[in-house]
Amino acid sequence: FYSLNSNTISRFDKLIKEKAKTINWDWRLLSSLIFQESQFNVKAKSWVGAGGLMQMMPATAKEVGVKDRFNAEENLTGGTKYVRKLLYRFNYVENEEQRVKLAMASYNCGYSHVVDAQNLAENRGLDRNKWDNNVEEMILALSLRKNYSDPIVKYGYVRGKEPVTYVKQIFE
Repeated sequence: FYSLNSNTISRFDKLIKEKAKTINWDWRLLSSLIFQESQFNVKAKSWVGAGGLMQMMPATAKEVGVKDRFNAEENLTGGTKYVRKLLYRFNYVENEEQRVKLAMASYNCGYSHVVDAQNLAENRGLDRNKWDNNVEEMILALSLRKNYSDPIVKYGYVRGKEPVTYVKQIFE
């Protein structure tokens, strides 16, 4: 049993605290992301083939040097390494919270889909560097043919409700 009263969230708290430091996040924020991904189930597997605590896809695991996605330490090391890469890709976004939200959405649905949503946002007079009520709206729009068929969109359809809900629930 884990409790916020005793400042514990999961049996992986010590490891999560260590890994959160590598990306300059509060460990509770990283814990929230992990909870959204796997509910702290190290053996979790998704319908698309993602696995482990941070639900890494095989190709992503390979990219960050993870050999066993179901090994908690390896998964958390690789997952935070990948989050760091995503945060770096958005380093031009001045507002830290917005940068984190864009990186989280990318972690969920893919960096290229978020870039498509940013391009669509800019094309429609919205702020491409702001997730809240801007890129978030365009990622939702990418689930409609009229939007994902737009020539500015390179990676097509995305189930936009998933990354929007994902980011919202992590921050709640």
